[in-house]
Amino acid sequence: MRNIIKYLCVLLALVCPLYLHTVVRGAAAYTISDYQIRIDVDKSALMQVEEHMNIRDCSELAFTKVILQNYTYDADQDGVAETYAYEISDVEVSGAQASLHYENGQHLIRMTLDNQEAQIILRYRVRLRRYNSQDFNIFRYQLISPNHEAVIENFHASITFPNTPDTAFDVYKSDDSTPEGNRFPAHINNKTLEINSMEELHPHEGVMIHANLRNFFFTYSNPITYHLFFTIFSIIMVMGTYYFIIKGKRLGKKQVYRHRLALQDVPLGSYGYILDGIVDDADIISILIDWANNGNIQIRNENQTVSLVLMQELSPHAPNYEKDLFNLLFTNYTLVTVDQLRTRQLYPRIKRIEQAIHHALERNKKSVIYANSSYPAQLSAALLIPLPLSLIMLACRYGLEYDLMASLPYALTTAAIIYCNLLPWIWIGKHRYRLTKSVHDVYRILTMLINFICGALLYHYLLTNQTPVVYIAINYVLTVLFTCILIFMERRTVYGRNQRKQLLALRQFIRDVRSDQLTRYLSEDPYYFEKLLPYAYIFDITDIWGKKFATIPLQAPIWYFHAKADMQSTIYWMRSLEEALEAIRSSLYVGMKPKQGIASSHHTPKGRH
Repeated sequence: MRNIIKYLCVLLALVCPLYLHTVVRGAAAYTISDYQIRIDVDKSALMQVEEHMNIRDCSELAFTKVILQNYTYDADQDGVAETYAYEISDVEVSGAQASLHYENGQHLIRMTLDNQEAQIILRYRVRLRRYNSQDFNIFRYQLISPNHEAVIENFHASITFPNTPDTAFDVYKSDDSTPEGNRFPAHINNKTLEINSMEELHPHEGVMIHANLRNFFFTYSNPITYHLFFTIFSIIMVMGTYYFIIKGKRLGKKQVYRHRLALQDVPLGSYGYILDGIVDDADIISILIDWANNGNIQIRNENQTVSLVLMQELSPHAPNYEKDLFNLLFTNYTLVTVDQLRTRQLYPRIKRIEQAIHHALERNKKSVIYANSSYPAQLSAALLIPLPLSLIMLACRYGLEYDLMASLPYALTTAAIIYCNLLPWIWIGKHRYRLTKSVHDVYRILTMLINFICGALLYHYLLTNQTPVVYIAINYVLTVLFTCILIFMERRTVYGRNQRKQLLALRQFIRDVRSDQLTRYLSEDPYYFEKLLPYAYIFDITDIWGKKFATIPLQAPIWYFHAKADMQSTIYWMRSLEEALEAIRSSLYVGMKPKQGIASSHHTPKGRH
């Protein structure tokens, strides 16, 4: 009996290794009978990798080759492991159909075979990363990932370096549980490291190489970094935009105008659009004054009621928007009071007429005022502003991880921070004419404080993501310059700028003209006051224009009737006229936010200052 037990133990001792070996091989999805790896490393730490695999017993006719990209290692030996990414590029596969995708710091090459046996050649490039070590260059590379399902029967690798290494190489097995397992025999022959397997590699067993080479063994040079590339691109983009703006003749030499007369052959309702690109209530009232000067209507201010009286129809050559406004006011009426206008609630239709004026002026191809007033052009310009800093962040993150999709959120976050800096200024620009100077100054100070905080956060954000300071500075300047070019530079054509300059010269004349000059002009043209009155209203300086005539005896315009106009001073009927015009404006714009009277000099049309 004792002999039988002895024989059984011997038999089990012989059978168990064979059984375990069969189980291990049976767990493999395929077999690599011969695995040859050839790597050439140049001075810049760029590796040209070529792998030859003889595949057999691949029943599923498909397998996945894993190339590790992200390496975690404590290079500076401070107890904190950091992640370093290698650039993987130019992947080529022959002998199988292949598809490549990136996942969790690994490049996964899915290969599909025609037969269970195949000879596959895989080529790709790897650019090594400089580790945070001041004393030596670290060479750390995973020859074979443990994430495979194959039995590798025979394995050989040779790595040729640009110079003879001065240190030994650690080559060892690695798997999911033991990153550094049994060592592989390896020896250096001149500049080449030779590695040969003495035993099979089972599924989930990989090969890792590590060496601390002397400092400056690699230069890690790159012909052009992504940071430099995107910085040069941003500089060219900003300069190109500025060049095309100049080439488009949107800039020109300043011309000095000294005008005391209105512009010729320009409809009065378009003056506000020429000044600021906006049509509003001041333009509508200036059209009414122009009708009065042409004898189409009268303005009556009697019995504490202001009314518009129809005198004659508009000229058939009048613009369509003037005809629409005229019909809106006087269809079925020859006399309308401000109370009637207020009751009729004309504000929505008046706004449509304002839009019609704006559209008619934009569609005027003969007299183009603005070069790129379309919203798509303005939106496109706004989207370009964060490009310099966003691209430099994209380059930085991509240079760290070599994953485009993982780098995009960082670039978009940078753009969002830049837009957070710009949005307060856009809001101030939109509402600047509705704010008093003191409130406007407070908002500007608060916005500059927001810019300082956001700028500091953005600078910290860029440094945290290891962006070089020199590129941060260059692209900060480019962003500010690009913002100025696209937002603050004039959008008018040469014709539009000339028209605006003449209007501004006319406004300056109204503000600065002396009483003795006015007396001379009135002697030449008795209707000089009322001819310039609509422009004074557009410029919001009717009170200044009226005070110019305080010492000059002047009768009210023939189209303005006031019960005691002839018995009062010039200042009296002028004040009465201003009150009448404000009453008409407020009655047409019932439902709009109320404004103070024009005589108080607080009525501020958008963009007229």
